[in-house]
Amino acid sequence: MDPLLAFGFWAYVLTVAGVYAVFVLGLQVQLGDAGLLNFGHVAFMAVGAYATGLMITNGVPMLIAIPCAVALAALFGVLIGLPTLRLRGDFFAIVTIAAGEILRIIIQNRQDETGGTLGLRRASGSWRETNNTILDWFSGRGIELDRRVPLLVITWVVAVLVALLLRHIGRSPWRRALRAVRENEDAAAAVGKPVFNLKLQALALGAAIAGISGVLFTLLQTSLYPENFEPIVTFIGFSILILGGIGSYFGVVVGSIIIAFIISGVRFLDFPLEADKVAALRYVVVGLLIMGMMAFRPQGIFGKREELHLDG
Repeated sequence: MDPLLAFGFWAYVLTVAGVYAVFVLGLQVQLGDAGLLNFGHVAFMAVGAYATGLMITNGVPMLIAIPCAVALAALFGVLIGLPTLRLRGDFFAIVTIAAGEILRIIIQNRQDETGGTLGLRRASGSWRETNNTILDWFSGRGIELDRRVPLLVITWVVAVLVALLLRHIGRSPWRRALRAVRENEDAAAAVGKPVFNLKLQALALGAAIAGISGVLFTLLQTSLYPENFEPIVTFIGFSILILGGIGSYFGVVVGSIIIAFIISGVRFLDFPLEADKVAALRYVVVGLLIMGMMAFRPQGIFGKREELHLDG
């Protein structure tokens, strides 16, 4: 069957899009609200993914492992933020990408604990059995579902719930204080705003959300490898943010679907090119798309021009 007509193809691409959407919602909090130019955001996703996988493979029940993994991602955000948030924006960006790479290299070299380059196998634990139980329940009622549907639905339910939570927070004094810090730290401090604490809270919240995306990624992939968490993942996140629009939650959803189709979908299509050239082509397409957006609509599809404050 033509991949474009296969439900499994679209289910996979949309699940990847949902994982990206959750990941970028965390980035939206850090950059869109607090003005934190975090180039190491993928590290928080890695903490969530590997913490989930390591706990599950060591016998911790999934319902306990998942919230603990999200909490560890938030804690890692705090540990990164404590010594770095007083740095100027561009220095902070450099430090965060370095921290992300240090974490990835540690994962890669801790062969006994993480599997290293051989990967952490069966990191999703009993998810396959749970998935089959869900499918059997629907099958018993005469509804035959594709095996990818349960995770697709769970991923997007989580993405919508995170977006609704952030939308609710968006109406709070806390977010207005964050915006004040983003616009002018000195002015915010002068009127009594706890600038450092607000930035640390935003970093931790964004890290926790990225940790959730790491959990979903683990359920999707079942095995984890260090190369899954290279810096390119963060820059894909920035591409989604730029495309959809900084400050727009709906833009994150639309941008995630577009970028996920380009990144994950084109490998199913029949190109008269070798596999490695197709892999390179998809990033060329993303790069051209972002260049076009920055040239003709820098605020993104659904963003507002006044949200473009990247020089923290």
